[in-house]
Amino acid sequence: MILADRPETINVPLSPAARWIELFYWIFIFSFAFDYRAAEESGGSGLAQMGFLALCMGATGGIVFLGWQSLLIRPMAWLIAGWGIFLGFLFLNSILVQSVPFSRFIRVVLPFALCFFGIINAHIVSCTGIRLSRLVIPLFFAAIFNVVWRVIYGFLFGGVTLDTVRIEILSPALTWLAAFIGCSIFLRSRFHWTLFLALGLFLTTLLLSVTRGLLFPIFASCVTAALAFLHGTRWRAFQIQELRRLILPIVAVSLFGILGIITVIIAVPSVAERWQERLFSPTADRNMVADPSFLSRKAEVDGIIEILNESPIHYLHGKGVGASYYWHPKYLPQLYLIYPKGVLADTGEVWFAGHSIWSYALFCGGIIAVLAFLGLFIFAIATSLRAAVANAANPGPDYWLLYLGAVTSFAILSQSLTSNPFDERLLGLLFGATIGLTQTGFIRASWMKNTVVQQDQQNPSTPPSA
Repeated sequence: MILADRPETINVPLSPAARWIELFYWIFIFSFAFDYRAAEESGGSGLAQMGFLALCMGATGGIVFLGWQSLLIRPMAWLIAGWGIFLGFLFLNSILVQSVPFSRFIRVVLPFALCFFGIINAHIVSCTGIRLSRLVIPLFFAAIFNVVWRVIYGFLFGGVTLDTVRIEILSPALTWLAAFIGCSIFLRSRFHWTLFLALGLFLTTLLLSVTRGLLFPIFASCVTAALAFLHGTRWRAFQIQELRRLILPIVAVSLFGILGIITVIIAVPSVAERWQERLFSPTADRNMVADPSFLSRKAEVDGIIEILNESPIHYLHGKGVGASYYWHPKYLPQLYLIYPKGVLADTGEVWFAGHSIWSYALFCGGIIAVLAFLGLFIFAIATSLRAAVANAANPGPDYWLLYLGAVTSFAILSQSLTSNPFDERLLGLLFGATIGLTQTGFIRASWMKNTVVQQDQQNPSTPPSA
C-alpha cells in the first residue's frame, strides 16, 4: 500500500461490515475534496457545496447505520459526546437565544459540524480492524486534489495572474499536508514519493501565493514531529541511534526545497520581489504605522471586544455563530491606505468566522466556546501520544502515523492567532477524521495484549521442580 512500508505485525480481525464502512468512509472524505470559496461568498456556501454536503451526510448516515455499536468505545467516545454537546449549545445559543438567522448559522457552523462528523466516521471505521495506513490514504489524496483544484480554480475563475495571485489559490488542506510532511521526514522509516509530492505542492503554492502564514504550520509540524521522535525514543519505539537516519531525509528534502524555490523564481521572476516586499517592507510605499495584516487582525479583535463590552454577560456565551461584528473604526484610516473604500469589515454586517480561532470562539460562544476548542486540541494531542505509548512495545509499520493527530493539532494551532482554519469546510473534515483515526492505535494495542496472552497460553513456562 501507499503508506504501508511493510506488513502489519498484529492482525486485527475485520468486522463483517468493514468493507462497506470503508467505502462510505472514502465517499465521506472526498465529499469536499473539490470544495472552493467563490468570490461572491462571505463565509457562505453555494449550490455546489450543497451537493458536497449531501454526499457527506449520505456517507455519514451509511457509516453510522452500519457501525453505530462502536460509538461507545473509548477514549474517542468521550470526544464525540463532548463535541456533540458543544454543537448543541451553539445551536441553542445562536438560534433560540441570540436569534441569529439560521442561514448564517448553518453556513458558519458547518466546518465545526464537519469536524464532528469526521471524528465519528473515522472512529467507527477505526473499530472495524482496517489498519491505519490504509485509512490515511483517502485523507492524503483528498488534500492533494484540493490543493491542485484550488490553484486551477483560482487562476481560471479567481481573476488573478501569476503577478497578482494571493490567497485565491490557497487550500485549507495545506495545513494538513504540512503535518504529513513533518511526520514523513522525522517519523517514517523510509523515503517515499508521497513526501515529495506533498512538499512540492506545498512549496509551489506557498511561493506563488506569497503567504507568510503558511510558514507557521510547516515549521510547527517539523518541530513537533522531531519532538515526537524523541518521545518515541523515551518509550523505545525509536532508537536514539536512528538520528543518523534522519540526516539523509533532511538533506534530501532541503535540497529538493531549494531546487523548487529556484525553479519557481526562474519561472516567475516577480515572485522573489513580492516575497522581499512581503517579508521586509510590506508598507514601503504607504505611510502606515504597522503591517496591514497585523492592523486588520487588531481591528477585528478590538471590534469584537467592544461589542462584548456592551453586555459583559456575552463573555460567557457569546453573541452566537453567524452574528454580525465589525472592525474597530480607529484602524480604518490606516487600512484604507491600501484597501478600497467599503471593502473592509466596518459595516457591522460581516459574519464570517474571522481571522483567529480564539477571537471568533470568544465572540460566537464566549468562554464556553474557547474552552471547547482548547479541549478539542488537548484531547487530540493527548490521545495521539497515548496511542503511541500503548503501541510502543510492538510499534508496527504504521506507528509513525499515530503521531499525525498531535502534529496536525500543532500545525493548526500555529496559525490560530492570525487565521481561522475552521473558516474552511475541508480542514474541519480532515482534522476531525485525523483525530478519530487515533482510535486505531487503541484497537491495535488491545489486540496486541490478546496476542501476548494467547502466546503465553500456547507456550506455558516449565513449572519449577519440587
